[in-house]
Amino acid sequence: MAAKLTRPLGLKAVLGILGIELCVLIAIVVTYVVATLSGEVKSLPTMLALTALGLLLAVWLAFVIKALWSGRRWARNGAIFWQLVQLAIAWGSFTGEFANAAIGIGLILPSLAVIGLLFEKSVFAATQGEIPND
Repeated sequence: MAAKLTRPLGLKAVLGILGIELCVLIAIVVTYVVATLSGEVKSLPTMLALTALGLLLAVWLAFVIKALWSGRRWARNGAIFWQLVQLAIAWGSFTGEFANAAIGIGLILPSLAVIGLLFEKSVFAATQGEIPND
């Protein structure tokens, strides 16, 4: 009988952080929908485009999380890409009219944690193929 494979703690941490990021993204999309339906937006086409983009990103991120859970190799690239996007947004949040350092730090810390964990030896090994369902 083959030994049951388990996910390393680092991979579980990555999945948890990505799950929280997905929940925040869904909350932002819901906020956009509520603002649009209540008529609080200045530009309807812009808000509709942002809502559609947020929804597509949420679906894509959920797909990346599912693939990481299954140990798919390509999902690491998707997770790293998402973290790099967040780092770019964080960089912009430190300057400008609506600068907010708390947002920048809140995006930088989990992004760096996920990138670091994805390159940890046990996480890298666990995402080289498919992990059997627990």
